[in-house]
Amino acid sequence: MKDPIFKDIRVSYIPDTKVEINKKTYLIHNVIDGEDITVDTTKKYPELKEVIKPSPYRIPYHMEECGGCNFQHVTYEYEQKLKRDYLNELFKPFKIKGGINLTPMEDYMNYRNKSIMTYKLSKQKKITCGLYEEYSHNIVAANNNILQAKKTNEVILQLNKILTKHKIQIYDEKTRTGVLRHVYIRYGFNSNELMITFVTNGENFPGRNNVITDIKKANLGITTIVQNINQRDTSIVLGDKERILYGPGFIYENVGEYKFKISPKSFFQVNTKGMEILYKKALENSGITKNDLVIDAYCGVGTISIYASKYAKHVYGVELNKNAIMDANINKKINNIENITFIADDATNYMTHLAKDRKHVDVVIMDPPREGSTKAFINAIKYLGARKVIYISCGPETLKRDLYQFSENGYQIKSIEGVDMFPRTIHCEVIAVLELAEQKKTSKPKTKIIYEDDDDDEIKELEELVRKYGTPDPKPHKK
Repeated sequence: MKDPIFKDIRVSYIPDTKVEINKKTYLIHNVIDGEDITVDTTKKYPELKEVIKPSPYRIPYHMEECGGCNFQHVTYEYEQKLKRDYLNELFKPFKIKGGINLTPMEDYMNYRNKSIMTYKLSKQKKITCGLYEEYSHNIVAANNNILQAKKTNEVILQLNKILTKHKIQIYDEKTRTGVLRHVYIRYGFNSNELMITFVTNGENFPGRNNVITDIKKANLGITTIVQNINQRDTSIVLGDKERILYGPGFIYENVGEYKFKISPKSFFQVNTKGMEILYKKALENSGITKNDLVIDAYCGVGTISIYASKYAKHVYGVELNKNAIMDANINKKINNIENITFIADDATNYMTHLAKDRKHVDVVIMDPPREGSTKAFINAIKYLGARKVIYISCGPETLKRDLYQFSENGYQIKSIEGVDMFPRTIHCEVIAVLELAEQKKTSKPKTKIIYEDDDDDEIKELEELVRKYGTPDPKPHKK
C-alpha cells in the first residue's frame, strides 16, 4: 500500500492530527498546523513518516520518544505561542483584563531534577533503561533524555554499565520475578547533591554491595543511595519500606535564600529554577501582610510555606503525607523560621473543621494535585472569610472548574498568569489570584461561636462536611 498523503493538516493545542485510513481514525503525533505529511501504515499503529511541506516552526528532533516531549519538534518561541493561546482560550469566560501572560524558562532543556527510570534487558543482554511509551507499558530507551538533568543522564549511562557487569536481575512485570524495578534519581541543581533510589521487588538485592562499590569508584558525585522495597503488583513506583545503603538517605537543595531537605518520597517541584520564579510571582500578588494568618494547603515539604513566612504573621502548612511533614519541620529548622506550624492532615478535612469552628484566616495559598481541589475545601474557604486566595495549579482545566465554584462563593478573579514550568511538554503552571467581593467581606462577623441549638443551613452544611471527612484532632487557630 502506498503511503497516504494528508495535506494542510489541522492541529489544535496538543500537536496531534486525526487522519482516516481504511475508515478508521488515528492520531498522528509530532505535527504542526498547516503541514503536508505522509503516514507509515506498515506498523501496528500508523505514524508520521515524512513531512512534505514543513512548517517554518519545525526543528530537528529525536524520533524515538516516549510521548512526554510533545513540543520537541517545534521552536520554543512557537511552543510559547501555543501555550499562551491555549490558556487565553481556556480562561476566556473569565474576561481577564490584558489577557494571560506566560513566563518562559531560560533553560527549557535538561531542567528536570528528578527522573524515574524503568529497566529492561536489550537484545544483546545488556541492561538499559527508559520511560514508558505513551498509553502503554512499552519501554522507550532514554539514556540521554532531553528533559533530564545532564548530570542525571551521565549517571544513568554509568549505572547501566555497572548493573550489566554485576548481572542484576531485571523485574518482569508479567511473571513478577526479578529484582530491579526502577531507579529513581533526584539531583540538586544548586547544591550539586545527588540521590539514587533502587526500587526492588523485595528486600533481597543480590549484588548490592558490588554495585555500591563500583558506583563509588566511578566518582559520579553520589551523595546517598537508598533501597526502596515495592512488592506490590502496581504501577506506583515507590513502596512503603526503605533502607539506606550509603550516605544520609536524603539530599539538600538550595532555592533562592532557602535550603530544603529532599527524601525519596518528598514532593518537590521538578523544575528547580522554575519553582523560584513560580513562588515569587505567586507571593508578589498575594498582598500578605505582617498581620495575616495564612494557610498553605497541600504544602508538601513546606517550600511555599517557607517562602510565605517572611510576609505573614503566621503560616499554617497542611499536608496529608506524614513523611513530607517530617521534612517540612526539618526545613523550618534549617532555615531558622519560627512563624510556621505544619499539620499532617487531609487539606479538605482540616479546612472543614476550621470552618465548622468559625475560625478566621486572611489568605489561603493552595497548590493541589493535577485533579484540582474539592468542593468541600472551596466552600470551607468561604466560611473562613479569607480575603484572598492564591491558587497555584498544574492542571489548568481543573483550575477552571474550581474557579467557577469560587465565583459562586463570592470571590472575584483578579488575575491569571502562566509559568512554563514544564517546557517541551503540554503542561504548565498557572497562578490565579482571587479576592473576596466587598459585600461578602462585611456580610458576616469574622468569628462566630456555634452553639448546640444552632440549626441554620450553613451550620448543617458544615457539619455534613465534617461527617464526610472524618473527625481528626487538628489544632485550628483564630485571629
